[in-house]
Formats: sequence, C-alpha cells, structure tokens
Amino acid sequence: MATRGDVTVYRITRTGDGLTVPVTITNTGRDRAAYTAEIGITGPQGFEAVLHVGTDGVPIHPGTSHPAELTAADPGKPVPADPAITISHVSRVPYAG
Repeated sequence: MATRGDVTVYRITRTGDGLTVPVTITNTGRDRAAYTAEIGITGPQGFEAVLHVGTDGVPIHPGTSHPAELTAADPGKPVPADPAITISHVSRVPYAG
C-alpha cells in the first residue's frame, strides 16, 4: 500500500499479463475538489508502467471517496510478483462554484 496526500494505492494483484491496481482518492479537505494523480509501478527485469487516475474534472465533496481500479502492463516484460509503487504527482483543484 502507498499513500500520498488524498490518494491511496492498495494491494496490487497479478491478473494475466498485467497488474490490477486499486486506488482511492479521498477528499480530506473542507471544500469540494477535483483530483488527478500519477502512479508509477516498477519491478524487476525492467517492468515499468505509469498510470493516471483522477475524478475526470468532477469535484468530490469533503469526506467522500472516488474509487478506481486500473490495469498496469508493460508488454514483453515479466509481470512482477511484488511491484514497487510510487505516487509521483497529486493535483487537487478546489471547486470555485
């Protein structure tokens, strides 16, 4: 599991030729906000995938969550059993309406 700001990546599981990456964005602020985040998944023998997740510009209310399930793949590279997770960017844009 990895967390940065309001973004949490949970236990990743192997699925066929890739990895299933469960993510939750939880608005811990006081105002509605829209989010984007970049998640890096790496492993041995050069496995590398970059995933983008967000609320698609839709602000979420304080105390609520936006779940997502992404798939990470790196064709031609073996799928790692224990990948490393890096949340390299989280953007929170407050709702101005």
